[in-house]
Amino acid sequence: MKTSLTLARFHLLSVWNWRTSHLSRVIEAPAYFLFMVTGLDTLVAGARIEGMPYDDFAYAGVLVVIAIRALFWCMGDVANDRKWGVYAVARTTDVSFPQYIGSILAANTLVATVQIAAILVLKQLLGQGSPVQDLRMAGLAVLVCLLTVLTGCALGFGINSYSKRDLMTSLFSLPLVMTAPLFYSLDDLPAFMQVLAAVNPFTYCVLLVRSPATDSFPLQAVAGCLVAALLVAGALRLASGRHELASNEQG
Repeated sequence: MKTSLTLARFHLLSVWNWRTSHLSRVIEAPAYFLFMVTGLDTLVAGARIEGMPYDDFAYAGVLVVIAIRALFWCMGDVANDRKWGVYAVARTTDVSFPQYIGSILAANTLVATVQIAAILVLKQLLGQGSPVQDLRMAGLAVLVCLLTVLTGCALGFGINSYSKRDLMTSLFSLPLVMTAPLFYSLDDLPAFMQVLAAVNPFTYCVLLVRSPATDSFPLQAVAGCLVAALLVAGALRLASGRHELASNEQG
């Protein structure tokens, strides 16, 4: 635990040292909520989406966007670390694979939790808050971030170049956001989007986060998240077998 926390401290110091580059991690989610969600809320004019006010519906969506961003930031962190970051230093000492993963989990989840807390506070300041319900949704979002950070760790061990890292981020980040019911219901959308939503794990993540506003047990969401967790556990198991390998940068 002490080793993981020490490494996590170096991860956070790296974020601070490169804070100008990481500003988007802080301002992106509040900007989504303050501008896009507030603007769309005026268009629906008080209509209820899937049985809840739009601000509650989209609040869960923004929280899951944070989780999606955490996945890709974490993936990039691990890919970078394999060349010259905390991981490279760790491999010169007797640091285990679980200790390194624990440090990534601690650092990136902390950053995501700060973002989630900012959205929680912003929602209350805008007068759209139901504090207990919003806090429960934020807590579930933190759990989703734990899963996405671990997913990013697993993906990061399969990336050996900056170009591949950028390609993965560009190809998958926006489709994952747009094919899950984060900001709109999928009920009346074309069939192909509903099919993509069914295989998008963030569909089930947002249903889980949104469940406190629906007053129902999210059986489908829990099942989907459990399947995703098992897949991530398997990917991390595979990564642990090759964790001693440094990245062979190709371009």
